Order: sequence, then structure tokens, then C-alpha cells
Amino acid sequence: MSAGAMVSVLDVLCDRRLKGKHRRMPRKKRDTAPGIHHVVVGATGPSPYFADDIDRITWVRFLLKMLAQYKWTCVALCQMTTHVHAIFEVPDESLPIGMHTLNTAYGKRFNARHDRLGNLLRTRYWSTRMKDDAQLLAAFRYAARNPIRAGICERPEDWFWSSFATSCGLALTFPFVDASRVLSLLDASPTAPGQALIALVRD
Repeated sequence: MSAGAMVSVLDVLCDRRLKGKHRRMPRKKRDTAPGIHHVVVGATGPSPYFADDIDRITWVRFLLKMLAQYKWTCVALCQMTTHVHAIFEVPDESLPIGMHTLNTAYGKRFNARHDRLGNLLRTRYWSTRMKDDAQLLAAFRYAARNPIRAGICERPEDWFWSSFATSCGLALTFPFVDASRVLSLLDASPTAPGQALIALVRD
């Protein structure tokens, strides 16, 4: 093949590649309107997001700082090994900057502690804003049942690193979590509100 023909072939291949890039769909714009958001953050590759309980405690400390800084309310959370579920009530459009603050701080500490380089997150965090009460109840149930789906425990309230037991009044692990919005949607007894939450997440 002559040099001229080689150049022509390369031009065609380059042109196809560029056109392929142009055909890629743009990233969907995140809904950052004020409201209640279900957020999921996970680690990249085979790495755990929480290697041990010290990591989990460290994440909660950064979470508390972020909640205070941006005046969010944590409705629920569930820390697994590879990811974490959280439901936040966000009063303004600070969801992106708040999550960036939390993820950056925790990622740097995780890498330093475990002598690790590179991004900890698998991708940018996933989030969806609750459009109605039914969606909120479904998200709360989904997050609480994560340990059951993972085979870690038989009851949601038995997983120490979930706020569910605290919301049911069975533990004091996460006293900053406020599930009152969820409770207000259930036929909860004033003397035993936790029973309504247990009924919600049980099969």
C-alpha cells in the first residue's frame, strides 16, 4: 500500500471514530431540585467501599460534617461493603456539591489509610428525587432490605450499619437520622411507631 493510500485509510478510520464520539448520548442531567433524594455510592472495580468498621465510622463522621454544612436531613442510610444507600432531604439545589464534599473527603481518607491510588468511586453517584410518597416508602424499604438481599441477616433491624433499627427505636447507633417523614405516611401507633416501619419492610 502506498503512503498516499495509507493516509487515506487512516483519515477514514479517524473520521469514523470522531463520528462515533459525536453519536454518544450526552449524560442525563441530574435532578437537583429541593426535595428528598435516594442516593447510592459505590466503589470502583473489586475494591470495597468500606473495608472495615473503621471505614464505616470515618464515612459517618464526614457525613455528619456535610449534613451540618449544607443543612440536610438524613432520612435513612445503610452501609454495605461495596456501596452505601442514603435518603436525604435537601432544602435547596446543593445535592451535587454536598455529595462532592462527602465523596472527596472520604475517598482521600480511604486511599491514605489503605495505601491506595486512583478513584474510589465506580462512577458518579446515582440519585433520584422522590416524586411522591409511594416512591419514598419504596426507597426506604429498598434501602432497609439491602442486608437481607445480600444474605447478611434475616431481619433489617439486625444489621448494625443500617439506620433502620434506630428509626424503629431498637438502637441508638444513628441518632442524627430522622425518619419522621416516613412515619407520618404510615398508620403508626404513637406508643410503638417502630412496628409500622417493621411492617413496611417485612415480606
